[in-house]
Amino acid sequence: MKKLYYSIREICELVNEEQHTLRYWEKEFEELKPKKNRGGNRIYSSKDLLIIKFIKKLLREEKLSLKGAKEQVSKLLHTKNEKSILEKLESNVIESVDVKVTNNSNQKLIDEDLKEIRDLLKNILQYLKKN
Repeated sequence: MKKLYYSIREICELVNEEQHTLRYWEKEFEELKPKKNRGGNRIYSSKDLLIIKFIKKLLREEKLSLKGAKEQVSKLLHTKNEKSILEKLESNVIESVDVKVTNNSNQKLIDEDLKEIRDLLKNILQYLKKN
């Protein structure tokens, strides 16, 4: 069963980034706003995880500037239809993983990552369809 929320440590492990990087991205990208629990600790949703993966793809793989990445994230996420947003995120994240699979056939974990991402996205879309 997938988790509903992740700690900053768990997110860092999933996306292979440092905590200070995620906190910086929160300041720079208005679309990335994880909730905080009673203790003030960040709790990231599955949607937050997708946004982080998309930001990472733009900055690390596509080598966009911070300004360019902000424009792309804003363009993708500023729509009134939440289902459309998630479908676009799913498409962008899966395309990125598919490219990695073709370019890095030696990495065994990529297939597992792709399956995990697809399962996560399916769960999010099912949840949204119910509501």
